[in-house]
Amino acid sequence: MKALAYSVFMGFVYIIWIQNIIIASGLFINQMTSSDNLTERFKITYVMKNGGVGIRSLEDQYFERTENKFAESDLNKIKEGDTIKIAFQKGVFGKKYLNSGKIKIAK
Repeated sequence: MKALAYSVFMGFVYIIWIQNIIIASGLFINQMTSSDNLTERFKITYVMKNGGVGIRSLEDQYFERTENKFAESDLNKIKEGDTIKIAFQKGVFGKKYLNSGKIKIAK
C-alpha cells in the first residue's frame, strides 16, 4: 500500500514538473519570432500610488492587475476610467506578449 501511495505521489510530482517545463518552453518558443504587432484597448479600473494599476480588456473582458509595468511618465498621465491602447506582439503560436515586459501605451 505504501508503494502505491508513493508511486501515485511521485506521478503527480512529475506531471506537475513536466507540465511547468512544457508551458515555459512553449511561451519561450512563442516569443522567438513575432509575426504581427497588434493593439488592444483597456479601461483603467484603478491606479495606486505604489505603481499598481488594474486594467480591463474591452475586447475580451479579462482583468489584469499590474505592478510596476507602466513607465513613470505614463503612470502620471493615466487616471481611473481612462481608456488606453496597449501594444502587443503576436508570437508563433498566436499568443500575445509584451516585447520588453513593460507596458507601452500605443498612440
